[in-house]
Amino acid sequence: MKKTDSINNRIYSRYKHELFRYLQGTVVEVGPGTGINLSYLSGIREWIGIEPNAAFHSRIHELAMQKGIRARIVNSRAEEIPIVDNSADAVISTLVLCSVADPAKVVLEMKRILKPGGKAIFIEHVAAPRHTVLRAAQNIFNPLNQLIADGCHCNRETWNVIEGAGFAQVSLKNYRVKEMFKFHEPHIVGFVVK
Repeated sequence: MKKTDSINNRIYSRYKHELFRYLQGTVVEVGPGTGINLSYLSGIREWIGIEPNAAFHSRIHELAMQKGIRARIVNSRAEEIPIVDNSADAVISTLVLCSVADPAKVVLEMKRILKPGGKAIFIEHVAAPRHTVLRAAQNIFNPLNQLIADGCHCNRETWNVIEGAGFAQVSLKNYRVKEMFKFHEPHIVGFVVK
């Protein structure tokens, strides 16, 4: 896990510093995994992690205690977040929407729990542009990718799901991560406001 977290930090830290630094209040993270994003958060009142994999829970609690963050972990799927409507100041999703069963439902759940004016932050790998060689390769490789990468779909048009959710403001950028496996190079990064 530490090696994977180290690679993740090297690749995504610039975006995480930029997007997470002004977060305050109650922050909900969908699929926090090992809790790697906790090291980028400061000044928040409460962090709630929606993490169905109980194997990560003790590590997350340990990191939260080290960081002095009041943390609560909810063992739940992202499609059914058991949190009250309009209660989160921010929601974080990093490399999650590729592997959930219903990304549209997850994004709508994120919107539901956000307070009006609240911000949802995304860093996600996505499908390459349509009609490109890379997209064709992603489509061919996707069934195997799901088997070897814990259900991860390398060909999802996640930006369409986010843009179609009816947020008041959408600010997403496309970029490529050359350090990643070719099929996972295309990414989106940014935020939406409810």
